[in-house]
Amino acid sequence: MLLIIDNQSAFIKKFKRQFLSEQDFDYVFFDHNQPITLSAKTQIKGIILSGGKGNPYEPLNLTSNFVALMNFDVPVLGFCLGHEIIAVSYRGRIKKLPEYHSKKEIITITNQEDPIFEGLKKSEVSLVKRHSFHVSELPSSFDSLAISDTCSNEIIRHKSKPIYGFQSHPEVSGEDGMVMVKNFLKICNIL
Repeated sequence: MLLIIDNQSAFIKKFKRQFLSEQDFDYVFFDHNQPITLSAKTQIKGIILSGGKGNPYEPLNLTSNFVALMNFDVPVLGFCLGHEIIAVSYRGRIKKLPEYHSKKEIITITNQEDPIFEGLKKSEVSLVKRHSFHVSELPSSFDSLAISDTCSNEIIRHKSKPIYGFQSHPEVSGEDGMVMVKNFLKICNIL
């Protein structure tokens, strides 16, 4: 089963309607401020932390994100705010950008060999971005896999665990974005 934490993202709702509802695997949604209540028999195979408003330091209750990160030893994929939550929870730092970004942006992949990029035949992809913050200081346990004109840590991965963060929104960025999301689900042994 896939566990999804919704941090008030319109994009994750669209992803649920347009992609998840057509899939042949189980998933469960919890709001960011809702306790994670699962049966003892539930087998979580992967976690998605959605984007959303604010940042990990503001008074938005993000407890379920941190509970999911620290209590399940499974692959994790964070979009936008989820990416920032991952970085902060592993002692990275985020910083406010000079201006709000809301557009498609070219992302340059710097480590094409990672399994998250399997099937992509190019080193540049165009992904939707909508954010005010970015990971300014990468946690020491993470590597940067991609950069953009606005972010030096556009896509990150834990050095020894399949924990990924995307500053962008591949879940609503068309074919290239969905290739990476599906690769994550394959890493989880869900697809």
